[in-house]
Amino acid sequence: MDMATVIAVMFLAFVTVLEFVSLFRRRSCSENVLDSAVVIPVFPTDDSFSLRLNCLSEKIACGRCHAEEIILISYGALPEQLEMCRKFCNENCCAVIADSSEVEKILYETFAIDIKT
Repeated sequence: MDMATVIAVMFLAFVTVLEFVSLFRRRSCSENVLDSAVVIPVFPTDDSFSLRLNCLSEKIACGRCHAEEIILISYGALPEQLEMCRKFCNENCCAVIADSSEVEKILYETFAIDIKT
């Protein structure tokens, strides 16, 4: 065998080993995921909100978002933004729209933390 063939075979073997390690590492991480939440604030002046929501939708569709709950927090959101949030929540059962005053209660419920009074 010439040197180019040997290098190509060694490179392909190396890439194969990396792929197997990556595959098993990804599987073990996703099986041991603790409860987590994605929190997205919705401000009326946020011009990139729709882009951020679309990006999150793509991550969910690809299986790259493993959050227990997605919380969209309204800080005076515009009607158009609230409509986008409602549509997102209809498409994703783990998503909720919350007012800024409700966030603490939702986080306590999501993570099953006892509220001490």
